[in-house]
Amino acid sequence: MTLGTKQDVLQAMKRVYRYQAENQIRSVIRRSGKTRFIKDTDWERGVFWSCAAAAWKATGDTEYLDGVKDYALHTGFRTGPNARFADDHVCCQAYLDIYPEFNQPEALEPTIKALDIMVDSPELGRKDWWWCDSLFMAPPAFVALSKQTGDPKYLDYMNTAFWDSAEHLLDTETGLYYRDHRYIPTGNGEELREENGNKVFWSRGIGWVLASVPRILANIPEDYMNRSEYITLFTHLATEVIKYQQDDGFWRTSLLAPENFPAPESSATALFCYGLAWGVNTGELDKEIYLPVIEKAWAALLECIHDNGMIGWVQLPAFNPRDVKFEHNIDYGAGAFMLAATEVAKLAE
Repeated sequence: MTLGTKQDVLQAMKRVYRYQAENQIRSVIRRSGKTRFIKDTDWERGVFWSCAAAAWKATGDTEYLDGVKDYALHTGFRTGPNARFADDHVCCQAYLDIYPEFNQPEALEPTIKALDIMVDSPELGRKDWWWCDSLFMAPPAFVALSKQTGDPKYLDYMNTAFWDSAEHLLDTETGLYYRDHRYIPTGNGEELREENGNKVFWSRGIGWVLASVPRILANIPEDYMNRSEYITLFTHLATEVIKYQQDDGFWRTSLLAPENFPAPESSATALFCYGLAWGVNTGELDKEIYLPVIEKAWAALLECIHDNGMIGWVQLPAFNPRDVKFEHNIDYGAGAFMLAATEVAKLAE
């Protein structure tokens, strides 16, 4: 099994990008049956455009840059409306990546205002970033803002809060991360568990954690005091997640109970593929061990692309393992695929 050529990878990324950019998902149905309408600053959209910005930085392809510029101008560089809420901060990653193309201080003002709320009144990471997805959504924005402004306070705040959250959510028995406090064993049996009695470890949530490290390290100074700790978290988690890849190259929505929802799932698979490929590309992971895992994952992801470029098998918004269908598609799934492609393209060279 091979990854194909770099051109093959870039073409797949462009197909997925073009479909999703032209077919932004406007609403989702909650489990209650009620419709939630997606704002342009919501995390579903913010993840996609942040990943499009990453695609531009990785390739220099201005089609991605033009799309992100249009997005940022449309939102006015605004964050989401909720203070101290990581999902409303992920859009800042897109803004900060393309900020040098504008180089207008007012373009930074909404991000500074939103993140200063937290820096000026610090709380424990486990209070603000209480769910594992949040470690992907917010921390990379804090680091990128430090880089753009030259002010270390955002990086230092992030570093303290990140580790408090990560240590709270880590299960030392498995080396995996709980989605949130509802799944952490309390000793009195109140935590949520799988039907088979196993702890609940949701693949996409853990994918967000693994993928957060490359996003954070992209803007952390090489000599930053805790840089090596992020690498240690990353390599330890990579060692664990590859145990749960299935024979077809996918990860299922539940790592410890894959039989509950046996359908493939592309967003977690893409996040794992991205993280592992980054690890091999940077020399942090052993190529002999991880390249076969990446090759299987990438081949599986290519099977998710519909003829029109839509990526399917994306678990819809959730906080736990659920069923997935081939026709399930939403913006962040395309974003995760694009992140994977940026690193797989380097491996395919």
